[in-house]
Amino acid sequence: MRNKITYMLLAAVMLFSAACTDDFERINNDPNQGEKIDPGLLLTRVWMRYNGTPHEELRGNMIMAGPLSGIVQSAYRTGQAFDGNNDQYNEAKYVEMYKDAVKNGVQLLKNLDTDKENDNTAKTSIANISLQFVFQRLTDMYGDIPYHDAGNAYNTGSFYPEFDSQEDIYKSMVDSLKKHRDILMETDAEPFLPKNDIFFGNLDEMERNKAWARTANSLIMRLGMNASAADESWARSTVEEAANNKAGFITSIKIGDAFILQTSVNGGDWGNHINGANATKWGHTYVGEKWLRLAQRNRDPRIFYVASQVINNSDWSAWTGMSNFDAFEEAPQYGEPWKPVTFMPVKAGGTESLSIRAMYAVKGEDGNQTKVGGDWFVDLNTHTADYAQYHTLTGINPETVGHREAPIVVFGGDESYYILAEAKERGWNVPGDVASNLEKAMELTFEKYPVLFQKGSNSPQTYLAMQSATEGTDLSYEGLQAEYMDKVMDETIDLELIWRERWKSLMTTFAYDAFTLWNRTNLSIIPQGIPYPGTEFTEIPVYTAEQVEDPAFAMEIPTSEFTSQPFHNGGDTEGHRPRRINYPNAERTNNTENIEAAIQRQISEYGQVGNGSHFITTRMWISKQ
Repeated sequence: MRNKITYMLLAAVMLFSAACTDDFERINNDPNQGEKIDPGLLLTRVWMRYNGTPHEELRGNMIMAGPLSGIVQSAYRTGQAFDGNNDQYNEAKYVEMYKDAVKNGVQLLKNLDTDKENDNTAKTSIANISLQFVFQRLTDMYGDIPYHDAGNAYNTGSFYPEFDSQEDIYKSMVDSLKKHRDILMETDAEPFLPKNDIFFGNLDEMERNKAWARTANSLIMRLGMNASAADESWARSTVEEAANNKAGFITSIKIGDAFILQTSVNGGDWGNHINGANATKWGHTYVGEKWLRLAQRNRDPRIFYVASQVINNSDWSAWTGMSNFDAFEEAPQYGEPWKPVTFMPVKAGGTESLSIRAMYAVKGEDGNQTKVGGDWFVDLNTHTADYAQYHTLTGINPETVGHREAPIVVFGGDESYYILAEAKERGWNVPGDVASNLEKAMELTFEKYPVLFQKGSNSPQTYLAMQSATEGTDLSYEGLQAEYMDKVMDETIDLELIWRERWKSLMTTFAYDAFTLWNRTNLSIIPQGIPYPGTEFTEIPVYTAEQVEDPAFAMEIPTSEFTSQPFHNGGDTEGHRPRRINYPNAERTNNTENIEAAIQRQISEYGQVGNGSHFITTRMWISKQ
């Protein structure tokens, strides 16, 4: 399978690099050259751009959507600072998706349509399904976007497309998915070649068609549930139809069954086809504070795959050199003295101040607080291992979830069952009952980590063994999983609990879906306003430099001195969490009339939050009030 992926990706690179310069004059004088591109390579290109290069994934995913969703934190504060004016972060995913994924997806459909020599029925349906994933990502980030006329500039000269409403986009996407799902269930036409099908190339032809139909049906379930706060009647009928459709839905997290995009360091953009969010294997991305604290309180074994202290020994890796390891000991809360713990979260604030890393402030000889306690990563050239253990923040493990070749779970079976659990809790007609669907969803979520995110790393097993030594007992991932699930299933199951578990399940590489989940539910663990209401300033303990350097500091030296530091200045939104990523400046400049009409339509229809006037506080159609 890996050889097929590598061949496909290298072919795509050759097409879009060397081929762009060879015979340059003839290509540019021949308007039909674009129509001669192999459709299979265009399909590959669409999915390569859905994943994205490190450029847009670091910005759109890990700096903006991730921190806004609370699932991760970033050393770059723009997203969690509620800053809607940083265009280099706002525009990255929008521009790349439209100029590449959308453009090549539309061209793919045109090439298939104009090819009268072959039966392209299955290929056309697969291409359409792929484009719906692209548009879902865009509309869930930006709201109203060009949809019906997007990507047609080359073929129709429509350089300034109108913006369609998110409601129209969602309902049009579902209509398209139903149509092509049903076609694939009946057609015996050949799908794309195995080397061009990143997801299901290991299956035979008819099974590939059915796998794509199943994927389309699963996406219909997602889109339907995403609309639950906007149009519950439509959402219900959509989810019920899909959940009971003969196409079925994704029920596992196995590659070749679930909709999982494999990655590789061979071929593709920038000389590779890596997981775009993990650009350098560790992009200063940290475990979200709420996720980490919940994992510690509930003894969640996923912490051993997700969290690590990160070290750079010629390459980023998970540090396992702690002498007093306890993954489950929680860091002090705001206004409490520092205490030594292994996994210390980056604070979820949004200002460049002492409060960001906020373990403590260090008082210099002049009496001023001169630096923050807490290092972004382990530096054994400067400090001892014992010191580093208690002074380093908790990053995403670069050997597992944060690996360059971590697979991308576009849609896994756990998502199907979280949707079914929520639907059943709402009283909708779907298979199973609330408890069994939720239990199945959690089982598949836990299964994801050892199955998909091992990548040859022993760090999760090392951390688990270290935890066993700390507790003086033989712990196992499966045993801790069972304890965790028993606790959850003993709780009163309601929508909030289902949303919380689904949110926690999204701690993989893509944070976009976590942002969408919060946006349509107002999940309470991610508040609508400043990350911790009433904490525009936060109290952090103060120590002297001598105290910090004292080896006894690792045993917790008490203090009664605190300093009040800015925690969150409210950003551009008066402290209200943005409901969307801002439109790119280039779009505002080049397509002014259409984008301004879209902005005013959304403000008029959905309103803005607070007294501010910044557009990013405007709800989307899917947003819960």
